Amino acid sequence: MVPVIDDYAGLLLIGDPHVMATPPGHRLDDYCRTIRGKLQFCLELARDRRALPIILGDLFHVPRDNPNALLVDLMELFRPHRPWVLVGNHDKYEARLTRDVSLSVLDAAGVIRLLDQPGPVAELVIADRRVLLGAAPDWTEIPTVVDRNGCDWVIWVSHHNLSFPDYEAGRVKLREIPGIDLVVNGHIHTPKPPQQRGRTLWLNPGSIVRISRSRITRALAPVVTLWTPVGPALESIEVPHRPFDEVFPPLAEDEGESGSAADQSLFIKGLENLSLRRSSEGIGLKSFLEDNLTQDDAVDGIIWDLYREVVERGQEK
Repeated sequence: MVPVIDDYAGLLLIGDPHVMATPPGHRLDDYCRTIRGKLQFCLELARDRRALPIILGDLFHVPRDNPNALLVDLMELFRPHRPWVLVGNHDKYEARLTRDVSLSVLDAAGVIRLLDQPGPVAELVIADRRVLLGAAPDWTEIPTVVDRNGCDWVIWVSHHNLSFPDYEAGRVKLREIPGIDLVVNGHIHTPKPPQQRGRTLWLNPGSIVRISRSRITRALAPVVTLWTPVGPALESIEVPHRPFDEVFPPLAEDEGESGSAADQSLFIKGLENLSLRRSSEGIGLKSFLEDNLTQDDAVDGIIWDLYREVVERGQEK
């Protein structure tokens, strides 16, 4: 039995913040202050619009060893709003959500509602409509059918490599899911045009922060999505941000990637890059495999078995 909540007039859907104390990638600005400001904007917007703030995964850029000062700052920011936070792949250590990751600390502090289990989460009463909210955290199944239980709307939030057009890394096919009206996805940083499949609408609003340095990123304006059951159901709201050239080094005309390559390099190319460098952000082979493999693919299963065998042999030495 899911709880019934009637405090809100809508949902504010916030794409992957990737909070980190030091600038990731090529960022030149005070990244920690920047992303805190973005989150503050989103939470104040949610308050003003009486919307439930939902973070679509990857609240953190690295799962552990975030400075205590950063965690305290987030506790103070989140406490008045208590956003709901879906678990993303960056929030987990070695593919598991453990008690020592930063997201668990915020959960224990009671400043977020953690969405760490797949399935129905709550029933909301919004503008006299019954809305069933469900979740599919990282590396869990998106349902194939959902019992609406008399609800007017059924909305699912997910953190998956969905097969949106022009996204080569997509592993989960977009399809009609009987019983679900809207699926809102995190994980994919570049916004994608909404895709209708039967009665199910698939939405990917993109991250509220720009991490990669490319021509595609240069053209992006980070947004959040406000959903309400009345009027225009979906509203994109731009998140304040500085010009690309103020937060990244200059981008030469021949730099960057075009089309779908800007979202995700091919699998083999990614492995080659991984073998050539070590990431100070702790993004290693396991994280790469989590991002690019799927659970129900036979070949991907063999790759995972090989990975585990290598790790186990290394631990025996």
